[in-house]
Amino acid sequence: MEMRQDFVSCRFSFIMGVEVFLCMKYPKFLNEKYNTIGVCAMSSGVGHKLDSFDASIEYIESNGYHIVETASVRNNSEPSIDAKTRVDELNLLVNDSSVGAIWLAAGGDFQFETLPYMDFDWIEKNPKWYLGASDPTNLLFPITCKCDLATVYGFNAGSFDEYSINEYSSLCLDFLKGKNSELHSSSMHQDVDFYNDGAPILNTKTEYVGDCSVSGRLLGGCFESINDMAGTPYDFVKEFNERYKEDGIIWFFDIFSMNSCDVYRALLKMKYMGYFKYTKAILVGRVLFKNVSDLIGYEDAFKKALPDINVVFQVDIGHTYPHMYVVNGAMARVEIKDGHGTINYEIKE
Repeated sequence: MEMRQDFVSCRFSFIMGVEVFLCMKYPKFLNEKYNTIGVCAMSSGVGHKLDSFDASIEYIESNGYHIVETASVRNNSEPSIDAKTRVDELNLLVNDSSVGAIWLAAGGDFQFETLPYMDFDWIEKNPKWYLGASDPTNLLFPITCKCDLATVYGFNAGSFDEYSINEYSSLCLDFLKGKNSELHSSSMHQDVDFYNDGAPILNTKTEYVGDCSVSGRLLGGCFESINDMAGTPYDFVKEFNERYKEDGIIWFFDIFSMNSCDVYRALLKMKYMGYFKYTKAILVGRVLFKNVSDLIGYEDAFKKALPDINVVFQVDIGHTYPHMYVVNGAMARVEIKDGHGTINYEIKE
């Protein structure tokens, strides 16, 4: 299905007794003439894996895109450079009208420190696609919540080397061109306890745990990053929830390595803060580095903290292979039954 350019999903709603005009913005999709993607390093630089990164960029370019990089992308450091410079480099891409999408180079641990320098109002006034995974949640998540701007979670710009290309890779790149494909659960995945050199070995049958049939607005990303932002000045979830409460929220969480007890406490904190007030379902990806407490497991943590919410586990979301792209802020129809499922993004003309 081809989607028209600059589509805005709008409706009226009443918030605090005042009628407001709600708009989830889908930036202009890329095409043969408008095909530039800007890559920046808001977290780690890629100097330690240049061969892999170059292979990834070559793959993206082979799909018809032109890549421009900011100065710190290839630095061999984490973070790539100081926080203010990283935001300055991001702003160069925000200000460049020829750039249709901004893709974060890699994950890491330090993007959280860039938030005080962010100008979300300026980002909202210059809508582009933002893409990333893991630590880049610290950019994608607040952009969607604050700016009502759809973002794409699932792949970094360096995620398309030999190891990381999966059945969803080309679908993600096609999405930037406005091609909206139904996403199906994988048939096989790589067991998270099994590692090898080169391409992943898909050695385990994929079976989602739990069922759901629901439409709602997707919201989520790396669980650790969302937990870090919760309760800070960069937490815009309450306002987002109120604006889109009629749609309902489908949360998706990618847990990297957080201890299962810590997950339970984080869920309780988010619950106390009203994160799950209008939640219709939660999708949880496979945990990459399992850190399971003897006191409570990951699934039990969700069931105990959120007993009244439908949660589906072991979804193709996150750090394990293969993984889908998820359009943060988009309306979606999620159908999961008997271990398998589909996601349809309801982005219509």
